[in-house]
Amino acid sequence: MNEIQIKQQLNAKQQEQVAYLFYEAFPLKVKYLWFYAKTKKQAVQLLCQSIQFEQGIYALRNEEVVGFLGYNIGKKAFMPAKIGVFRNVYSPLVATWRYIFYAFYLKFHLYNENVLHIDPIAVSEEARGHGIGKLLLSKLEQVALGKHMTTINLEVVDTNPSAQKLYERFGYRVHKELKSGPFTVKAGFKKVIFMQKSIEITNS
Repeated sequence: MNEIQIKQQLNAKQQEQVAYLFYEAFPLKVKYLWFYAKTKKQAVQLLCQSIQFEQGIYALRNEEVVGFLGYNIGKKAFMPAKIGVFRNVYSPLVATWRYIFYAFYLKFHLYNENVLHIDPIAVSEEARGHGIGKLLLSKLEQVALGKHMTTINLEVVDTNPSAQKLYERFGYRVHKELKSGPFTVKAGFKKVIFMQKSIEITNS
């Protein structure tokens, strides 16, 4: 495997790769929970226009994005809800109700200014098992400390136990659990596990 580079800035082509990887990693959530997009083309178009790429960390191999981590700080989201973006993809009526649903979802994923919240993290299928998730999480801690933040939150669903194990090995602990049941079954899960990690600011 070629060397993985961790970056925080991307060119236009790499930004589009992030959108495709996002969709491939979370197709059910994109369709039934976030955007209600009927096609991959719609979803990628929405993602390309919505993602705030400066709030992400990216793993590249041969200049191609093979993993990424987005984060929210306070009301600044990696993928904010913007009505204009929805109107660019859907008819006015459809755009309005899909925007309202996504804005409602996002409301529960924005925290106070002192907490950094991971939303989301993804690694391409062919690049899994090579420690990319750990590289992204390690870089995120550097970003958090650079912003003088000592608390990182994330969520993992009950159908992704391997991800939960990774976070636990990396020092994250279960904070609480929420049964979402029929509201999220189409999106591929029935329970959300909230995890948290505290990091220390060291004097160098």
